[in-house]
Amino acid sequence: MYFGVACLMKTRAIAGAAVAVTLVLMPQAASAFDRGCHRSLECYERVRAPDVYRTVERDVMVEPRSVHYEHAPARYRTVHRRVLLESAHTAYEVVPAVTRRVYETVVVRPATTRWVHRRGLFRRDRMCKVRVPAVTRRVVRHVVVRPARRIRRHIPAVYGTIPRRVLVRGARARKVHVPAVYRTVRHRVAVPSGRRHWVRSHPRY
Repeated sequence: MYFGVACLMKTRAIAGAAVAVTLVLMPQAASAFDRGCHRSLECYERVRAPDVYRTVERDVMVEPRSVHYEHAPARYRTVHRRVLLESAHTAYEVVPAVTRRVYETVVVRPATTRWVHRRGLFRRDRMCKVRVPAVTRRVVRHVVVRPARRIRRHIPAVYGTIPRRVLVRGARARKVHVPAVYRTVRHRVAVPSGRRHWVRSHPRY
């Protein structure tokens, strides 16, 4: 058991010494390489290739989608309806009498006779019987040509039209979905190449 522990500690010591030697030798090796490049006639350096740029298109949302309602008012139309204004009935009409004027002579006082005292020739008194004519007067009289009468008439029904508003379609609201609005924009992006190549460098003396 003690022998195994001793071996393990010895192995760790050897490994630590190797790492220390490597860290010490790396700067020296790099310095030796650099001094070798300085003494070379032609040198090359490994450099990274530059990035490549390209134009890409990308859709950018200008307006988000939305929902709104469109309200449609109610629709009406005017119709004309025939209605009864007055029902049929029977009426009586009185037709007045038809008359005409007749002119006639009416005796106001009939003719008569009377005795008149007269003085005759040689102043002799005489009694004479004389005739007194009748007294007349012209009058107007209305004569009925056709008497008044009552006529029965049938009055037909009376109709008329009245306007009336009729609902055709009620008011309603419609839901409208407005999609989002996008716009295509262009911009340049760098595309890393990740490549390396050798480039000739000037030797340093």
